[in-house]
Amino acid sequence: MNLIERISRLISANINHLLDQAEDPELMVKQMIRDMEGSIVELRRETVRGVARVKQIEKQIATSGAQIEEYEKLAKTALKKGEDDQTREILSKKIHTVKVRETLDKELVNAREVADRLRSDLARLEDQVQSARRKKEELIRRKHLAEANLRSQEATRKSTEMIKTSTETASGGAAGESRIADYEDEITRIESIAEAEREMLQQDVQKELDLQKLSEDTAIEEELKRLKGEI
Repeated sequence: MNLIERISRLISANINHLLDQAEDPELMVKQMIRDMEGSIVELRRETVRGVARVKQIEKQIATSGAQIEEYEKLAKTALKKGEDDQTREILSKKIHTVKVRETLDKELVNAREVADRLRSDLARLEDQVQSARRKKEELIRRKHLAEANLRSQEATRKSTEMIKTSTETASGGAAGESRIADYEDEITRIESIAEAEREMLQQDVQKELDLQKLSEDTAIEEELKRLKGEI
C-alpha cells in the first residue's frame, strides 16, 4: 500500500466504529496513533517536496519569461542591423522558450493542486491523531472506572461470603435470628456504600468530560472570533 492510499485510509477511518469492533479498544487506538504519527512524518516530507516543486517551477517560469524578453530585444537589434538570418535564429530560440514556458505553466497548475491536496491531507490526518488521542484518554478513564467498580464489587462479594459462613455456623433460636438480621443489615450497608462509590465515580468522570468539552468549545469560539477579526 503506497503512501497516498494509506493516508486516505487513515483519514477516512471511523475511529469509534473500529473501536466498537476491537477486542481491546485501548490497544487498537494506541496502534492507530502510532500508524498515524508515522504517516504524518512521511506526509509532511511529501508536502515539503510538493511545495518545493511549486517554487522551483515558479522560478523556471520567471527565468523563461526574462529570456523571452531578452530574445525579443536581441531580435529587434539584429533586425535593425539588417541581419535577417541572425534575427530568425533569435526568434527560433524565443519561440522554443515560449513553448517551454507554456509547458511550465501547465506543470505549475498540477504542482499547486498536488501541494494543496498534500497540505489538506496533512491537516486532516493531524486532526485524526488528536481525535484518536482524546479517545485513548477516554478509554483509559473508562478502564480505571471499571476496575474500581470491580474492586468494590469483589469486596462486597467477599464480605457477603464471610457473613454467610458465619450465619450458617451460628446457633439457632432468637439470638441466632437477631444475628442473622444484623448480618443482613451489614450486607445492605456494604452494598449501599459500593453503589454510592460507583455513582460518585461516574459523576466525577462526567464532570471531567463536561469540563473538557467546555474547554474545547471555548477554544473553538476564541479561534472563530480571531478568524472573524482577521477577515
